[in-house]
Amino acid sequence: MAYTRDIDHGYAWVALLAVFSIQFIIGIMTYSTGVINVAIMEEVEGDITKTSWIGSTLFGTYTLLGPIAGIVQQRFGARLTAMTGGLLMLLGMSIASFCPTVVGLLFTYGFVAGVGVGLGANVIGVIPGQYFRKRRPAAYGICMTGCGAGLFVGGPLCQYLLHHYNLHGTLLLMGGIGFNLCVAGALLRPVNPVTHCQTEDEPEQEVLKTFQTDDTVGMSQTVEKSFRVENEFHMRHMQATDSSEEQPQVTTQYDGMESLSETRHIRKTTFFNWPLFCKTFHVFRQFPFVMYSSSMLLWSLGEAAWIFHLPNYAENKGRSPAEAARLLTAMGAGSMFSRVFAGIAASDSNIDAVLLQVGLAGLAGTVSFLFAVGSSSYMSQLFFSYFYATYSQGINTLIGPIIINLLGLPHVAVAYGIVCFFCGIGHLLGPPITSTLYKRSGKYEYTYIFAGACLVLGSISTALTTIRRRNKSTQEI
Repeated sequence: MAYTRDIDHGYAWVALLAVFSIQFIIGIMTYSTGVINVAIMEEVEGDITKTSWIGSTLFGTYTLLGPIAGIVQQRFGARLTAMTGGLLMLLGMSIASFCPTVVGLLFTYGFVAGVGVGLGANVIGVIPGQYFRKRRPAAYGICMTGCGAGLFVGGPLCQYLLHHYNLHGTLLLMGGIGFNLCVAGALLRPVNPVTHCQTEDEPEQEVLKTFQTDDTVGMSQTVEKSFRVENEFHMRHMQATDSSEEQPQVTTQYDGMESLSETRHIRKTTFFNWPLFCKTFHVFRQFPFVMYSSSMLLWSLGEAAWIFHLPNYAENKGRSPAEAARLLTAMGAGSMFSRVFAGIAASDSNIDAVLLQVGLAGLAGTVSFLFAVGSSSYMSQLFFSYFYATYSQGINTLIGPIIINLLGLPHVAVAYGIVCFFCGIGHLLGPPITSTLYKRSGKYEYTYIFAGACLVLGSISTALTTIRRRNKSTQEI
């Protein structure tokens, strides 16, 4: 990866605006599932356990397919990946608007649209790391604020659409909103692989800087070999033209076919590099990365249960659908503050992003426990919703910087997808597990006790990552 003139300034801010827009759209799509689930229970199926699988499938699909989305982005680039995601979101939600069954909604709204969301989400985790170096954590914070803004807008917007256009019209309009991913994705122009680099500490005539890993060196050697074969073919063609007219055609044709076949073989090997694929997934040999992935699994279990059942919980306490949607707005306000604050804090070299996540997850778990025992009034529900998001949502900002610190920038695309995969397991299982708890107990309070326990365990798992890293540093000294 070479640093270009767009790093930290210039077109980097356009790319950041595009990624912010993608995150905003994804926030609307994902965090409105709880409101839509209430409408599905009223118009399609009344069983909360069955309907909860629809929203959890959307969450789970876009995160479980993270590794595949990472490979797609590495192969085809961020622009095509994001635009494909927008098309899939339009397709899935449009077909879902005509589905009268839970199974149909599960496949269209849950799976097809979920794949589109997953492609867009992986772009979010990679682009700020490519375009920003000095301001990278702050860039991730600004980018992730888009999801908080989507959470802030998504609940009331979805409730408004349901009131005026019912469930089927709302799904169709949500597909149109998701289609705007194509517009934002079109702004993500590729980062030039080799270009001149100029910083404040370097003279204008400074030569370019290129940072290559072992994998990129191997790729460069392969490309150089293909160029060498093509040049050799052209040289033989010129020599054959200047030689006698006795055997010019035979020699040139034979050599040209042999060289072109070798060139085609080289290009086929660069289409999918199996050794590079295997080496990329060797990140699982890194114990800190495994522990961090486990912590994100636990965090997503609690997060999915908390957000998905919040509208149901509020209506179960006697609140109107509009009041229940306003709880998501309160969460959106806390989420935007948390994501920006986490990005600014992680930019400080004296603050370890891993330790910051330990504190945020632990505090979010504590708030969840308090919510289960002290949220009888509507004002207390607004209060706890705001402060829960203030602590929990900042973790989204820290994912990218922590992965880069653990593994380095060359592996961030696939590693971010792997972390999303672990989050997907939690998002897929969280709502059904807590729905089962509610059906057996008749109390939503157990949902938030379960969420708090998962968040606290996730904080402990993140802390173990830090301990292992410190032990490794001590051994190296």
